[in-house]
Amino acid sequence: MRILSFDTTNNCVSIALLEDETVVSERLFVSSGGERQESVTLLLPAIDEMLQEASWKKSALDLIAVGIGPGSFTGIRIAVVTARTLAQALNLPLTGVSLLDCYAAKLAEIEGDLPEFSVVLSGGRGHFYFASYKKVDSSANSSCSTVALEEVVAPQHGTLPDLKIALASSNTWAVDSSSIESLSSVSGARAVELPNLANIAAFQGVLACRRVAQRKLKNAASLASTGVSEENGRGALPADTRESLLSDYPYRTVEPLYLRGASVTLKGSDGKATATN
Repeated sequence: MRILSFDTTNNCVSIALLEDETVVSERLFVSSGGERQESVTLLLPAIDEMLQEASWKKSALDLIAVGIGPGSFTGIRIAVVTARTLAQALNLPLTGVSLLDCYAAKLAEIEGDLPEFSVVLSGGRGHFYFASYKKVDSSANSSCSTVALEEVVAPQHGTLPDLKIALASSNTWAVDSSSIESLSSVSGARAVELPNLANIAAFQGVLACRRVAQRKLKNAASLASTGVSEENGRGALPADTRESLLSDYPYRTVEPLYLRGASVTLKGSDGKATATN
C-alpha cells in the first residue's frame, strides 16, 4: 500500500511517502516566525518532487494520511483542507491522525510496562493539550505490529487546574520537554518525556497503515488476504480493495482537531495589543 502522509500543524512541515510501513522518502521544513507561511507553500511542490523521485504517479497512491492536530489553528486548517482537496481530486481514501495518538502509539511501543498513561503537550501561554490511553488485548489482531490502545480521556485542552482534574486517575504523564520540569512537581503522577518523532508525517503514515490493516481484519478482509501486485510483493492495491478503502475512509469525514479557537491579537482603544483565543 502506497501512502502519502503530511503534517503542517506545528512549527514545521513534514512529508513522507511510505510503502506499507517502510518510509520511501521524507522531507522536513522547519519554520519560525514569519517564515512559516513560506514553508507551507513548499508543501505541494515538495510532494510532486518526492513522487517524481520515487517514480510514483499520483494515480499509484492508495491512501493519504494527514495530521489533524492539535497545534497551530492555521496549520491544522491548511493540512486538512489540502488533504481533502487532494483526496477528492485523486479519488483517494483519506485518514486523519492526531498528534496525541502518534505520541501515544510510539510510547506504547517503547514503554512496554505502561498499562495506562496520558499524553500532555504544551499549548502555549499556560495551556495544554492532553488525552489518556490504556493498552487493550490485541490477540485478535495478532498480525498487526502495533500495540492496541483505547482512549480513556478524550483529547481536550485546558490550563493546569483542568489538566489535574481530567488526569487525576492517571499514574503516568508523558510530557514534552518544554513542560516536563514544571509539571513533574505538580502532577502527582510519574512524569516521563515524550518519545522523539523526528518526522511526524513518517510515523503518521505508519500508524495509518496499521489502522487500515486493523480495520480490514475486523471486517474479515485484511489487506494481507486480498493481496497486492507481484512486484516485490508490493505495489498498487487491487481495484476492489481500493474501492473498499474509499468507502471506509471518505475524505469528507476528516475534520480538524482544533481543541481550542484561533489565537488572535486585538488592539484596544489605548493602542495596546491583547492576545486572545
